[in-house]
Amino acid sequence: MSGFTLVELSVVLLALGLILPGAVIFWQLSERHRVASVQMDVQKQSRDALVGFLHANFRLPCPAADNAGVEDCAGTRQVGFVPWRTLGLPRPEAGGLRYGVYREPSGVGVADAPLDRDLAVRRDRMNPLRVRTPSPTPSNADAPNPNAPPIPATATGLLGVTYSGNPAAPLNTSCDAAQAVPCPLGVDNAVNLIDICLALNTSADALVAPGGRLATQVGAVRRPAAFVLAAPGMLDADGNGQAFDAANASATTADPTFEAPGRAVSDGYDDLVIAAGHTELFAELHCGAALSAVSHAHFNVATGAFVLERAMYDYRDQLYIAVVLARADVAAAAAGVASAVAGTLDAAKEMVSAVADTTFSVGARAFQIALAAVGIGLAVASDVAAAFAVVDAGLSLAEAEDVHRDFADRTTAMTTLARDINQNTLRADAIGH
Repeated sequence: MSGFTLVELSVVLLALGLILPGAVIFWQLSERHRVASVQMDVQKQSRDALVGFLHANFRLPCPAADNAGVEDCAGTRQVGFVPWRTLGLPRPEAGGLRYGVYREPSGVGVADAPLDRDLAVRRDRMNPLRVRTPSPTPSNADAPNPNAPPIPATATGLLGVTYSGNPAAPLNTSCDAAQAVPCPLGVDNAVNLIDICLALNTSADALVAPGGRLATQVGAVRRPAAFVLAAPGMLDADGNGQAFDAANASATTADPTFEAPGRAVSDGYDDLVIAAGHTELFAELHCGAALSAVSHAHFNVATGAFVLERAMYDYRDQLYIAVVLARADVAAAAAGVASAVAGTLDAAKEMVSAVADTTFSVGARAFQIALAAVGIGLAVASDVAAAFAVVDAGLSLAEAEDVHRDFADRTTAMTTLARDINQNTLRADAIGH
């Protein structure tokens, strides 16, 4: 009986030995799946909260120094924890996620603003090349225009506070496209979504992340990222004594490098990483159309309209010169009529003298009468030609004045168009708020 019991016990132990490892593996897989689902849910909510914060504040939040969840913007911290309190995220467990944000500040001057790539800072980066519209609006007079637009010249300057605060009428009423800085300068009020779009656009130029800037490690290459969220796996897979594995554990502000989002789970790695690239975030915020219009299209059209406007005013002055010349032609024709009349009178005088000479010479000088008659005929022809010249000069003057007047109206319309295009540029920036 004792021997049979030992055999039976051996069978039971053998069965347990076969079942328990499978049960442990099943439990690990099941628990890992549960933990991964919870972490992925927290990551997704954190990502949505980050994008929402970006829409509301036109910047990404700074990382928190600990899991208390309050952002720490001291210095240029790039790596820390998710600032869940700052985000208003009702998930304290989000404080256990590591969070990195791309920060590449430029200088503090106006000229440095467009190059600023610090995604955790509100900054008025919009600094386009623009042409100031003439003010006051050029007026049309008979003389050359005293308020003609200046020679086109680009001017660098911030747009200022374009947004009025009223969504129904977004453009600030204090804006004037004729000013070097068209709208009042502000600090926070001058910043809108266009400014963060510009930072994302310039940051997307780098295919390889610069040293010291946020990146994910893809093979041997560091790919730049706008922000990264890393969640620890269920286990300390690589046995480094920390919840995070590999580069996720060693990422710092000095070396902000995280593992790639697509890295597979293995015996030595079980973290979950999601990252948003600059181009991805740029597309998600619908920056393309707005930035293209505000930064390039509107100003290119405005500059083209202004150059055309200046050319039209120059041509209008040439038309005015034509009017002046036509008036001179009228005066010259009138002088021709007077000269022709004088010639006729002189010819009549010569006829009288010829008759007198013929009489006193008893017909010896009769040929002078014929010559005087020819002179009178030519003088009369000159009178007729001079009269036609006066009429033609008068018609030419009337036509030149009509063309000048019509073109003058068109130049005024061109000025109005150029001003409207500049105002539309400012309005587009305001709508980007």
